[in-house]
Amino acid sequence: MTAATYQYVDPPEASVVTTRALLTARENITDTVAARAMMCIHGGAGFGKTLAVNTCLRELEPGEDVRKITFRARPIARAVRYELFTALDLAGEPPRHPSEFDRLLKTALAERPRTFLVDEAQWLNGEAFEYFRYVWDEPSTASW
Repeated sequence: MTAATYQYVDPPEASVVTTRALLTARENITDTVAARAMMCIHGGAGFGKTLAVNTCLRELEPGEDVRKITFRARPIARAVRYELFTALDLAGEPPRHPSEFDRLLKTALAERPRTFLVDEAQWLNGEAFEYFRYVWDEPSTASW
Protein backbone atom coordinates (compact mmCIF):
# COMPACT_ATOMS: atom_id res chain seq x y z
CA MET A 1 0.00 0.00 0.00
CA THR A 2 1.33 3.40 -0.81
CA ALA A 3 -0.64 5.43 1.72
CA ALA A 4 1.50 6.74 4.57
CA THR A 5 -1.38 6.88 7.03
CA TYR A 6 -3.37 4.19 8.83
CA GLN A 7 -6.59 6.16 8.85
CA TYR A 8 -8.18 9.32 7.53
CA VAL A 9 -6.78 11.41 10.40
CA ASP A 10 -3.18 10.64 11.34
CA PRO A 11 -2.06 12.64 14.40
CA PRO A 12 1.76 12.57 14.64
CA GLU A 13 1.90 11.31 18.26
CA ALA A 14 -0.86 8.70 17.92
CA SER A 15 -0.21 4.98 18.11
CA VAL A 16 -2.39 1.96 17.43
CA VAL A 17 -3.64 0.09 20.49
CA THR A 18 -4.02 -3.65 20.01
CA THR A 19 -7.55 -4.60 20.94
CA ARG A 20 -9.38 -7.91 20.74
CA ALA A 21 -11.10 -6.66 17.57
CA LEU A 22 -7.75 -5.77 15.98
CA LEU A 23 -6.32 -9.20 16.87
CA THR A 24 -9.37 -10.88 15.34
CA ALA A 25 -9.05 -8.76 12.18
CA ARG A 26 -5.33 -9.60 11.96
CA GLU A 27 -6.02 -13.33 12.25
CA ASN A 28 -8.84 -13.24 9.69
CA ILE A 29 -6.92 -11.08 7.21
CA THR A 30 -3.80 -13.24 7.51
CA ASP A 31 -5.84 -16.41 6.91
CA THR A 32 -7.70 -14.82 3.99
CA VAL A 33 -4.50 -13.65 2.29
CA ALA A 34 -2.87 -17.06 2.81
CA ALA A 35 -5.89 -18.79 1.28
CA ARG A 36 -6.15 -16.24 -1.56
CA ALA A 37 -9.80 -15.86 -0.64
CA MET A 38 -12.24 -12.97 -0.42
CA MET A 39 -13.25 -11.32 2.82
CA CYS A 40 -15.48 -8.47 3.94
CA ILE A 41 -15.04 -6.43 7.10
CA HIS A 42 -18.15 -4.47 7.97
CA GLY A 43 -19.41 -2.32 10.76
CA GLY A 44 -20.70 1.11 11.53
CA ALA A 45 -19.00 4.36 10.60
CA GLY A 46 -16.10 5.17 12.89
CA PHE A 47 -15.72 1.63 14.28
CA GLY A 48 -12.11 1.35 13.03
CA LYS A 49 -12.50 -0.89 10.00
CA THR A 50 -10.11 1.08 7.79
CA LEU A 51 -7.59 1.46 10.61
CA ALA A 52 -7.68 -2.27 11.38
CA VAL A 53 -7.32 -3.35 7.75
CA ASN A 54 -4.53 -0.87 6.99
CA THR A 55 -2.66 -1.86 10.16
CA CYS A 56 -2.94 -5.57 9.44
CA LEU A 57 -2.04 -5.32 5.75
CA ARG A 58 0.95 -3.11 6.54
CA GLU A 59 2.26 -5.92 8.76
CA LEU A 60 2.16 -8.28 5.76
CA GLU A 61 4.33 -5.99 3.62
CA PRO A 62 6.83 -6.01 1.99
CA GLY A 63 6.24 -9.73 1.39
CA GLU A 64 2.70 -9.14 0.17
CA ASP A 65 1.83 -7.08 -2.91
CA VAL A 66 -1.11 -5.02 -1.62
CA ARG A 67 -3.10 -2.84 -4.02
CA LYS A 68 -5.79 -0.44 -2.80
CA ILE A 69 -8.84 0.47 -4.87
CA THR A 70 -11.59 2.92 -3.98
CA PHE A 71 -14.65 3.51 -6.15
CA ARG A 72 -17.25 6.20 -6.47
CA ALA A 73 -20.82 5.20 -5.69
CA ARG A 74 -22.31 2.36 -7.76
CA PRO A 75 -19.55 1.82 -10.35
CA ILE A 76 -20.31 -0.26 -13.42
CA ALA A 77 -18.09 -3.12 -14.64
CA ARG A 78 -16.27 -0.73 -16.96
CA ALA A 79 -15.13 1.35 -13.96
CA VAL A 80 -13.97 -1.80 -12.16
CA ARG A 81 -11.91 -2.77 -15.22
CA TYR A 82 -10.25 0.66 -15.32
CA GLU A 83 -9.50 0.66 -11.59
CA LEU A 84 -7.95 -2.80 -11.81
CA PHE A 85 -5.92 -1.68 -14.86
CA THR A 86 -4.60 1.27 -12.84
CA ALA A 87 -4.03 -0.73 -9.64
CA LEU A 88 -2.05 -3.33 -11.60
CA ASP A 89 0.17 -0.60 -13.10
CA LEU A 90 -0.42 -1.94 -16.60
CA ALA A 91 1.38 -0.14 -19.40
CA GLY A 92 -0.25 1.43 -22.40
CA GLU A 93 -3.83 2.40 -23.04
CA PRO A 94 -6.69 0.35 -21.65
CA PRO A 95 -8.44 -1.78 -24.30
CA ARG A 96 -11.68 -0.40 -25.68
CA HIS A 97 -13.57 -3.69 -25.97
CA PRO A 98 -14.69 -5.52 -22.82
CA SER A 99 -13.54 -8.97 -23.98
CA GLU A 100 -10.03 -7.66 -24.76
CA PHE A 101 -9.97 -5.80 -21.45
CA ASP A 102 -11.03 -8.93 -19.55
CA ARG A 103 -8.34 -11.02 -21.26
CA LEU A 104 -5.66 -8.43 -20.40
CA LEU A 105 -6.75 -8.26 -16.74
CA LYS A 106 -6.96 -12.04 -16.36
CA THR A 107 -3.47 -12.42 -17.86
CA ALA A 108 -2.06 -9.77 -15.50
CA LEU A 109 -3.83 -11.23 -12.46
CA ALA A 110 -2.50 -14.71 -13.27
CA GLU A 111 1.14 -13.53 -13.26
CA ARG A 112 1.65 -13.49 -9.49
CA PRO A 113 -0.30 -13.27 -6.23
CA ARG A 114 -1.61 -9.90 -5.09
CA THR A 115 -3.94 -8.68 -2.39
CA PHE A 116 -6.57 -6.12 -3.33
CA LEU A 117 -8.12 -3.89 -0.72
CA VAL A 118 -11.42 -2.49 -1.93
CA ASP A 119 -12.12 0.34 0.49
CA GLU A 120 -15.67 1.60 0.94
CA ALA A 121 -17.05 -1.53 -0.74
CA GLN A 122 -20.58 -0.59 0.32
CA TRP A 123 -20.54 1.75 -2.69
CA LEU A 124 -20.27 -1.21 -5.07
CA ASN A 125 -23.40 -2.42 -6.77
CA GLY A 126 -24.26 -5.95 -7.86
CA GLU A 127 -22.63 -5.53 -11.28
CA ALA A 128 -19.31 -4.50 -9.71
CA PHE A 129 -19.36 -7.42 -7.25
CA GLU A 130 -20.20 -9.81 -10.08
CA TYR A 131 -17.25 -8.51 -12.11
CA PHE A 132 -14.86 -9.12 -9.20
CA ARG A 133 -16.33 -12.61 -8.86
CA TYR A 134 -15.96 -13.16 -12.62
CA VAL A 135 -12.21 -12.44 -12.67
CA TRP A 136 -11.59 -14.08 -9.29
CA ASP A 137 -13.37 -17.32 -10.28
CA GLU A 138 -11.18 -17.72 -13.38
CA PRO A 139 -8.89 -20.73 -12.67
CA SER A 140 -5.80 -18.92 -13.99
CA THR A 141 -6.31 -15.98 -11.62
CA ALA A 142 -6.73 -18.09 -8.49
CA SER A 143 -3.46 -16.70 -7.12
CA TRP A 144 -4.59 -13.11 -6.71
